[in-house]
Amino acid sequence: MNALKLSALWVLLVFSSLALLLSCKGPSVKPLYPPEVKGERSPKRVKRIINDRVRSIRTVEAQVIIISKKKPYAGRYKALLFFKRPSQLRLKVFQTFGPTLSDLVMKGNLIEAYIPNKNTVFKADLGEGTKKQGSGLTPLDLMKGILQVGIDESEELSLSQDSQGDIVLNHLKEGRLVKSTEIDSRSLFIKRETLLGPGEQPYLITTYAEYKKTDGQWWPFRIEFGEPMKEAFMSFEFQSVRTNGPIEPGTFKLDVPPGVKTVHQ
Repeated sequence: MNALKLSALWVLLVFSSLALLLSCKGPSVKPLYPPEVKGERSPKRVKRIINDRVRSIRTVEAQVIIISKKKPYAGRYKALLFFKRPSQLRLKVFQTFGPTLSDLVMKGNLIEAYIPNKNTVFKADLGEGTKKQGSGLTPLDLMKGILQVGIDESEELSLSQDSQGDIVLNHLKEGRLVKSTEIDSRSLFIKRETLLGPGEQPYLITTYAEYKKTDGQWWPFRIEFGEPMKEAFMSFEFQSVRTNGPIEPGTFKLDVPPGVKTVHQ
């Protein structure tokens, strides 16, 4: 199976599993305006501040409403999400009064998904080598967007300003612009990340909004993914978020009954 078909398969698998879920209680969140960050706005300092914030959030447990305009899975769904730094994530999907619909775990580039009605566990390696740049939203892009992995220390950066005075970090690879990150000039919170393909055409735009403070940490309560070339859109609206709480042992391990077959993609 080629890289493009593999990517499409896992995108379909992720979105086909989203449905009504069990609710999750979380702490109340006060709507506070993010604090102003004073001082210089050099690429090195901006990158350090953003990465320090990302690393300060070690775990998250959240209830999410997902609104998708990505055919054929357009609709409104609920999801229960767990993640732990550096790269562990679990998405659990249930019927309201019934069995599990799907159970998905990611550890780094490795993904496993248990689909009970198919009596099957699907496994794949979603490393960068399997992704065709400019192909649109992949599960790896989705998980990185939710995890907010920060800015790669090895990236070559330049800094500019947009028409509203916000900061724009330009990410370069071999002299070519591959990503731009728009940052609020006052708070230095990320507002938007745009991935660029050949000809610097945007193929994935991730937007972060509605930052609120929960458990002493600032978190974007709305994360949106847009694919301009495909006119596809999806938003994650966080209803409750708990940060840096304990994660039970075994959270990132699938619960699979005996006799289930395994398919490697």
